[in-house]
Amino acid sequence: MFINLMVVLYPEIVACITYELLLNGGTPYEKGVEVDPSISRKASIGVFHQMVALRKQPQLLVKLRSLNTRSKDILNLLPEVLIGSMCYIHLLLFYRQILGDALLKDRLNMQNADLISHPILTTFPKLMEQPDVMDALRSAWAEKESTLKRSEKRDQEFLKSVFTLVYHDSVFPLLHSLLLPEYRWAEEESEGTRWRMIANFLKQNREREGALSSLLSSETLHKAFDITEIAYDFLGKAQKNSP
Repeated sequence: MFINLMVVLYPEIVACITYELLLNGGTPYEKGVEVDPSISRKASIGVFHQMVALRKQPQLLVKLRSLNTRSKDILNLLPEVLIGSMCYIHLLLFYRQILGDALLKDRLNMQNADLISHPILTTFPKLMEQPDVMDALRSAWAEKESTLKRSEKRDQEFLKSVFTLVYHDSVFPLLHSLLLPEYRWAEEESEGTRWRMIANFLKQNREREGALSSLLSSETLHKAFDITEIAYDFLGKAQKNSP
């Protein structure tokens, strides 16, 4: 069993290196504990079986590689330390750009600390905690992006406005749906139910050209509205994350 972990070092160019690290069982304070001792017992017959057993032991595969030019341009606008999937970086870029506009361009002055009315800024951090909903946004955006003209893809302001519409039509209603089960990692039944509901929701949105009809439908149940759903408090976030 292999666990693939991609580590990207930026901005320096790094030689492509792969490390295969054996995983140990037990607690972090124990050493030499095997994840599956039965594999070693079966390998005690001979050298060949030992080599086969070594390949069967759980391993952590760490790959170091350099980035292409497009990825570097995107990462220039993201924090230096970023741990996560590379397939989400273009979505994180939109979030950072929209956040920058709200804090630096749209405020009356830099001393203004009022709440900012912006659903994306408020809910995007919650979205990052639910990979299946994040994948729904990635899928919806990829589908929309494929319909854009080349000139439109070069217009950053236009892309941000389209991304905002896609966000509101795809994942924003899901984050406040009562029908969607709570996300539980590695729970197959819950994950399967969520995937089916998310896929069905996106399909209905494509057929109805947006989420408005779903939001207004009596068959769709949502959590009671709270002003915190659309009010971004950047001072509150900073205080919450500070030591």
